[in-house]
Amino acid sequence: MKRCAWSSDSAEMLVYHDKEWGVPKQKVSELFECLTLEIFQAGLSWSTVLRKREAFRDDFYDFDVEKIIQFNDEDLERLMNDEAIIRNRAKIIATIQNAKACMNNDLVQLTWKPFDFMQMDGLNDNNKNDIKEFIKPYVKLFKDAGFKRVGPTTLYSYFQSVGVINDHEIDCFRHKELNDSFKA
Repeated sequence: MKRCAWSSDSAEMLVYHDKEWGVPKQKVSELFECLTLEIFQAGLSWSTVLRKREAFRDDFYDFDVEKIIQFNDEDLERLMNDEAIIRNRAKIIATIQNAKACMNNDLVQLTWKPFDFMQMDGLNDNNKNDIKEFIKPYVKLFKDAGFKRVGPTTLYSYFQSVGVINDHEIDCFRHKELNDSFKA
């Protein structure tokens, strides 16, 4: 069975590729988790994020935005002292701010409406400039809605992870499966 080349890095990556990456998500908590993890991943490997994901889920109450918006300075320090997660103050603060942005915006609508609630084939064969041009209006949309740390690379990765963009390699078995399942 042919898979995307990156999926063979580890058993964790293989499971993530086969079961999660690119599968359409439409629950706020799932979308918010994916966005948050993509933000924390910036500058690191995805395998690092996957290893720490359960601790993130615990520390951020399964990405319940109503609980996260109540975080205070004590919570910030608790998170900064937790070696089980990625301890980056700016990213933690952005997560809290993004939870607040979720309370003022419908994350499902913000994510899917610009694509008419349809999955699109990715730009994996295009160059980085094409991707940056494509993603610009969506970055503006998220930033205008109050989201932080949602630059072009992070937001494009978010769209890939939540299934808006199917960027599995064309000959990967998941590419066709996801296209077929979304149309069903």
